[in-house]
Amino acid sequence: MLCSDHSRGMDASGRRGRLPRVSRFVRLNRRLSAAVQARLNDAASDLYRRYDEVVAQSVPNRPDAIVVDVGGGRHCSFVHRLPARASRARIVAVDVAPEELAANRDVDETRVADIVHGLPFEDGQVQLIASRTALEHVPDVDAFFRHAARVLAPGGLTIHLIPSRFSLFAMAARLLPFGPTKAVLHRLYPGTADVVEFPVFYDRCYPSGIEESLERHGFRDVRVEVTYNQTDYFAAFFPAYLLCLLYEHVVRRLGIRNLAAYMLVVGERGPGCKSA
Repeated sequence: MLCSDHSRGMDASGRRGRLPRVSRFVRLNRRLSAAVQARLNDAASDLYRRYDEVVAQSVPNRPDAIVVDVGGGRHCSFVHRLPARASRARIVAVDVAPEELAANRDVDETRVADIVHGLPFEDGQVQLIASRTALEHVPDVDAFFRHAARVLAPGGLTIHLIPSRFSLFAMAARLLPFGPTKAVLHRLYPGTADVVEFPVFYDRCYPSGIEESLERHGFRDVRVEVTYNQTDYFAAFFPAYLLCLLYEHVVRRLGIRNLAAYMLVVGERGPGCKSA
């Protein structure tokens, strides 16, 4: 009995000892990754900033216009770049999770809706639809663009920042069990809590798939800007970080757009778009 208790104490002590060692190992790996990253251009962060700028510049400066932030959740990333509320469009956050929208203080209005089944607006009522890392959570992206074509006025824009289906982190997210993977991610990167929370599908979330879907639903002047940078997800283990860096370099040099990490998508609703 004494031996058993003593063994349990040793096990617990061993586990307690191992946890700080793991934390130190992760911190060391992240410092090494950060030292390399400091010498490189962080194109992924640049694309996030560019998304906010492009959306803010595209918001009509009149109070009768409606801008929809799809997957709006708790925050609207571009709202701080807009002029005073009295002189700009009405910002409406749409999300399937009412508890997420309840925390949103950035927008003028929130509406709960499943965007696969429809958008809660009249035909041609909206001037701009935008989303930031939301469409990867949608199981039928083509249906969403069909609904977007219905509610957008002719000449209205749809703008999206989308992680790509064939990035290394997206393939890992689809292959690994979501719950344990999310827990590990939150542990390694606390900033992902309240951000990485929902299952992913990555339906049509690659440049040629998004372009084809938009054009099929009557959008014109479709533009897709990509970045291959995705090393942040692997910074906690320096050897994996270096392998990811090599992978990025190869696919960038080969110009394989469908293997990009992120894409910024802009499309304009043409006059011939049909209602869903």
